Amino acid sequence: MHFALEEISRQLAAIGAPGSFATQSTVAADDLHLEVKGVGRVRFPVSAAAARKLCAAARPARHGFKDQTRLDSKVRDTWEIPKSRISIDQRRWKKALGPALEQIRSKLGLPETCRLKAELHNLLVYAPGQFFVTHQDSEKADDMIGTLVVSLPSKFTGGSFVIEHHDEKRRIGGSDTKLTLIAFYADCRHEVRPIRQGHRIVLTYNLIAEGGTVAAGSPEMRADVLTELVRDFFETPMPPRWSTDRSREPPDRLVYLLDHEYTQRGLAWNRLKNADAARAAALQEVARRLDCEILLALTDVHETWTCEDDDYGYGYGRRRWAWGYDDEDDDDESEDHSQSDENGHELIELVDGSVELRHWVGPGSRRAEAIAARVDDAEVCYTKPSVDCEPFESGYEGFTGNAGNTVDRWYHRAAVVLWPRERNFVIRAKASPRWAVGEIGKTLRAGKTEQALDQMRRVLPFWPQVVGRDDKSGLMEKTLRLAVELGDAAVAAELLAPFRLKGVTLKAAPLVARLLDRYGNAWCRKLVLGWTSEERFYELPEEVLKWLGSALPALSRALCGATPSDGPAFARWLLENRWAWTEEHIKWVQKNAEAREFTKTLARVSVPLLATIESCTIAKHADLRDRMIAFLVADADDLPVQLPLGLLRAAHRDRREALPDLGLLPLHEHSARMLATRLAVPARAPDDWSIKTALRCSCKLCATLSRFLRASSESRFEWPLAKEHRKHVHRVIDSRDLPLLHKTRRTGRPFTLVLEKTAAVFERDASERTFWAGEIEWLEKTTAAFGSEFVSKR
Repeated sequence: MHFALEEISRQLAAIGAPGSFATQSTVAADDLHLEVKGVGRVRFPVSAAAARKLCAAARPARHGFKDQTRLDSKVRDTWEIPKSRISIDQRRWKKALGPALEQIRSKLGLPETCRLKAELHNLLVYAPGQFFVTHQDSEKADDMIGTLVVSLPSKFTGGSFVIEHHDEKRRIGGSDTKLTLIAFYADCRHEVRPIRQGHRIVLTYNLIAEGGTVAAGSPEMRADVLTELVRDFFETPMPPRWSTDRSREPPDRLVYLLDHEYTQRGLAWNRLKNADAARAAALQEVARRLDCEILLALTDVHETWTCEDDDYGYGYGRRRWAWGYDDEDDDDESEDHSQSDENGHELIELVDGSVELRHWVGPGSRRAEAIAARVDDAEVCYTKPSVDCEPFESGYEGFTGNAGNTVDRWYHRAAVVLWPRERNFVIRAKASPRWAVGEIGKTLRAGKTEQALDQMRRVLPFWPQVVGRDDKSGLMEKTLRLAVELGDAAVAAELLAPFRLKGVTLKAAPLVARLLDRYGNAWCRKLVLGWTSEERFYELPEEVLKWLGSALPALSRALCGATPSDGPAFARWLLENRWAWTEEHIKWVQKNAEAREFTKTLARVSVPLLATIESCTIAKHADLRDRMIAFLVADADDLPVQLPLGLLRAAHRDRREALPDLGLLPLHEHSARMLATRLAVPARAPDDWSIKTALRCSCKLCATLSRFLRASSESRFEWPLAKEHRKHVHRVIDSRDLPLLHKTRRTGRPFTLVLEKTAAVFERDASERTFWAGEIEWLEKTTAAFGSEFVSKR
């Protein structure tokens, strides 16, 4: 951490916590009159017989895991009775619980303006051997701030209740004469250690905070010093990242990571916990004095540590239980507090880290706004490092030869974020490009064109980076509309450059036509070439194919209906561009796809091809349509019949009314002739073992393999080959999905590769003929729809 940030962190740490993360107190057992349906009145201390009755009336308790609820006795082994079966004399109980809650409020450091309310959740019974591993309670309501556990009087050994917050820990037992009240903030990790003898019975409550958790007139004793430190921080250029780095600009913002954890629904200024509330109040005072914007934010923190294997941990979380663990002999003072991950890897040195803002809440707001903004290391400070927090995910990578063992850890943390108000537009634009586009649009619609262009020029230097991080739909559509409204060709081109053609949705298609009207054909061609420059017909083509099948006709229709006369010409150019990509993709699949995936991979091109042909009809580009159909009807053995048949079936299903206009008659007739010709060939004889396939390799080994494959009377071939030659033949057989068993007999020198044709030779032939016959029948039924005269030689 940089010196300025260290000083700011020290000042914030000195503000300290007004209370504790957990409290313990007792009240008289007579204050609680409790009945359980099916058991009756529960008298104190709870006897062993009564405890067994409670267990019989209960059900195994579940536990939360992310957004799931699970039943796993390795994680939580206890009995649960829901609140619907519990009756309490509330008038009597409130006389004791009310003062206890006021005491809890004070000990947790909450202000007098805050009132705590306890909402009953359930009753739990821990029998001998039962436990609950280290976990956190979920915040079940927006205003839930913590948990209250009321331990009923009973005799038991073991079963300590352990609460942790960062490097602090509390261990609390129970009483056999009084009610023990344990309260703690919801983000504290806690566990129930195994019961050795007896039963531990508790009521659990959700603690709800009514009123603010920030005291009026929070500590300002360090506000003067903090203000000057923050002022200097925002006026000083950030330090260079490396020796050759040139001087950098002052930091954009200050990000202070809070100590406690918060969920998206629970993040609010009036729900901050313990020291977080006081420190946030101090930063609010600094923001007021320096005219800074100040927000609460949720962040994702990622750290990479070097580590050593120290396999001391087993099971779930930081602490794993094994039967026979002696809870009472555990000495907290002697525990090893060195940093380790949950799988027992001792952390040595932090080598890399990143912080990204995900949601933020402005002053007075309870609604979290989604954002995506990376934070520079020189903008982050904290009083508790992330390594002292519990990661929500971690991953270990062992020694690779180039690097040592490393552990990656990911955390969800909350933060206070502030920045000078004069930088508000740029900083908000970096965090939310959608917001920036909206603000510039408002400025334009207010008639302030020059101001809007100035805003846009301030955004452009970082625009490509932030656009790539916006993973929600709609940004491209908003940006296209803004580009049309701007009227500046150069700025509009830079604004749209980071996007991709596959992002043009059905709703956005008319906006492309408006761009053509505004900036012309040459400008739009250059833009589209930029949008498609990174497309590779062999790298993840699924998104491009999906776009062709869904959006291309709509875009063609919008362009051909556009005001400028060159709309159809631009549409025809675009179709040529897209067909060139599709043709290259088909040829690449023909050459490189493995046999087992070949037909399926090419068949998925059917719908995009149909959409392109339909677009040719819309744009009156008959020449391209004819070239595409000529490509599909060419005598190419490597082009599976499933491709044209898939196109015809999609057209008959989705474009039935437009079939006569699509010009698919030659394709329909060609498919009929091709299938009829194949069916005219006599079925395979029972003794014909020939496998007709073309091997792409032309080496001597593959020539020998081809001879064996074509041989109709040979079903087995023993082939003495060296290891490398055997490996090559194995790869060829697997890649072509040939119906061959291929094993090595490891006797003699060299070993012998044994090839044996399987019954799949005959099964595949029979299956193909069945498929052809079915498709011939379908073509015959649809002949009138395509306007063709059916041709069959059967």
